[in-house]
Amino acid sequence: MTRSLLLVSLAAGSLTAPVPAYPAATELAIRAITVRPAEPVVGAHDSVSLVIDVIARGARGKNGVTVKVEPGVPPGPLLSAKPPQPDPSGLPPASEPALPAPSTPSGPDTPSEPPASPGARPGIVPEDAPSGGPAGAPLAQMPLALVADPRLDLQKAPVTNALPPRLVWRQGEVPPARMAGDWQTWRFLPDKKLNRFYPTGTWTISATARDADGATVTEYASFELRRATRLSSVRVERSPKAAGGVRLRGSLTRIDPRGFTDFGPYAKQRLRLQWRGEGSPAWEDAGETTTDAAGAFVQTVPSRRGGLWRIHFPGNSHYAAYTTKPRQIAS
Repeated sequence: MTRSLLLVSLAAGSLTAPVPAYPAATELAIRAITVRPAEPVVGAHDSVSLVIDVIARGARGKNGVTVKVEPGVPPGPLLSAKPPQPDPSGLPPASEPALPAPSTPSGPDTPSEPPASPGARPGIVPEDAPSGGPAGAPLAQMPLALVADPRLDLQKAPVTNALPPRLVWRQGEVPPARMAGDWQTWRFLPDKKLNRFYPTGTWTISATARDADGATVTEYASFELRRATRLSSVRVERSPKAAGGVRLRGSLTRIDPRGFTDFGPYAKQRLRLQWRGEGSPAWEDAGETTTDAAGAFVQTVPSRRGGLWRIHFPGNSHYAAYTTKPRQIAS
């Protein structure tokens, strides 16, 4: 039986250069697992491509380090919660390469967690997705292998000795970058991207290092995959009924994971109504409200002298936070 959600694994090419020889006595260990973006958010038509760096030592061979990414809670403690691995040389690990900043969507308001940059190739749409939903565009012509369960198997694509200042997609493999104390950085550049049809919530990264004798060590990291939200039709005005009151109204919508529409009403969600005085950098909570079945809200709070107003949706484990731009009371 084939499940509806199909992901792919990137088949790695052959080594273009021999891996440098290291002392056999090097202890097998994983020092760090880094994923970018750290808090991925998917929109209606874009997708997120994860970049995973694993810092390890003692790993040998073509598959010295492998990574598996799948939805769910890690089966063991996170690597970040453990004491750091000591470096015999006493030197810190090499700095991570600078990555381009994500694009900020245009529009009157700015989401607290901007989605991936526009133009990213969408991923595969589930087989049982509604016919009215968007269809997935074809992926680049690279060696791919389908798997019949919701997980993403990534073969290694180690970074070069000179870490690139920007993200570079590679179809082959090059030796991993050597670091102080025999630590190496292995970079994983999956061709498969995550879109709105993948499960939201906690995802687990399982990184496994293998030495020349076949011994392995596995460490875990995690991230939260969320769908985008949006506050629209927002108005801040003097209350026509309550003297000295300010009325804030609008609607909250979220990405529809089924594909029937891009954004649909997000009901029964608590919003924070915030105010900031002139010249003050801090926002204060001035009240709260909850969206109705249509995602709409309207709330009157006591007026304050001058300053700016905004509405904030704090988000949750499945949907990203969103904050409107500052507004003055409409005259």
